[in-house]
Amino acid sequence: MKKIITLFSLLTIFSLTSCVSSNQDNDPKPVQTPSVNKPAKTEAELEYERATKELSGEFISMDTYEADKKIILQKISELNDIMKSKNYKMWLNYIEKNSVEYWSLKSNLSTVSKQLPVKGLNLKTLEDYFNYVFIPSRMGRRIDDIRYLSSTSIKAVQIKNDDTIIFYNFKKIDGEWLVELPRL
Repeated sequence: MKKIITLFSLLTIFSLTSCVSSNQDNDPKPVQTPSVNKPAKTEAELEYERATKELSGEFISMDTYEADKKIILQKISELNDIMKSKNYKMWLNYIEKNSVEYWSLKSNLSTVSKQLPVKGLNLKTLEDYFNYVFIPSRMGRRIDDIRYLSSTSIKAVQIKNDDTIIFYNFKKIDGEWLVELPRL
């Protein structure tokens, strides 16, 4: 597209220049320049638009988006270290309270046990969920960006081709972004 615009600009300038230079009486005529299009949006601006397009009735500024993205990516980096060391107690500090309560229920652990690819594995505790569900589903994943659901709810995603893969949900509670574990 830039090549076409550049070629068009060069042709326009050439034709305007040749009109002026072919003026027989050397009476200069004003040259009109073509209107300049708005510059294309930067990748950061496009990503900001994608990140905030699901918001309804709320506005997130570019500065807030950049700050939230930095915080979320830092938390994910810390979570990666926690997963590598399998530090369950540290992991709990990153998980919001309702998720801890939900995934501590035996009935939910039993239901998810039946859905695991490893047959016969029965989750009995939240620590089992951490080791057999949370870590395998997120370890080694690359997070590219965030997507706002609201000013207090964010998805951390990986962009693969034209697909958006959600690896984390974050919820802002008392000013802090915490992981909200998916429910059944």
